[in-house]
Amino acid sequence: MHRCQWIVLGFVIVLTGIVTGCEEDENQRLAEMAERNLERQAEQSRQMNEMQRRVAEGTQRLVEADAQARQEMVTLQREVQAERAEVGRQRDRLEEERRELAAQRHRDPIVASAITYLGLLLACLLPVGVCWLLLRCRPEPIDDVAVVEVLLEDLVASRPLLLGSPDKPVPELPRGEPEAGDEQADW
Repeated sequence: MHRCQWIVLGFVIVLTGIVTGCEEDENQRLAEMAERNLERQAEQSRQMNEMQRRVAEGTQRLVEADAQARQEMVTLQREVQAERAEVGRQRDRLEEERRELAAQRHRDPIVASAITYLGLLLACLLPVGVCWLLLRCRPEPIDDVAVVEVLLEDLVASRPLLLGSPDKPVPELPRGEPEAGDEQADW
């Protein structure tokens, strides 16, 4: 038995050596695999952190761009409302001007017709007015002395205006009382 024991003991030692050697190789291999897995997990974790950081930055930019877009939209809406109000005011002014022009188009022919009829009426009344003025103004009777003076001045003038040209002889006025049979001179 002793020999069997030694054989079993040798077999156990060889087996233990084999198992221990296999375990060591396997442990080493498992350790290397675990280390690689840890490195991979660390790399994946780093990549995940980087991706999360990028997503957070993208989200932040998206939020900022959205806020800016909303602000621009509000500004544009205000501008559009202001432009609409201005267009409304201009439309109201145009409508007011259109009404004024329509009223003027209606009124202008009436005024022109009235002016024409008034002008015709004045043209017809003018001769009547002139006649009325002539009838109203009565000339004062001319004094005989004034007529005689004018005639005498014309007689003695070098160029008479009333009695004719200087080439024509001036008729003489009778002096004194005319006699009963004498005829008066024709003027």
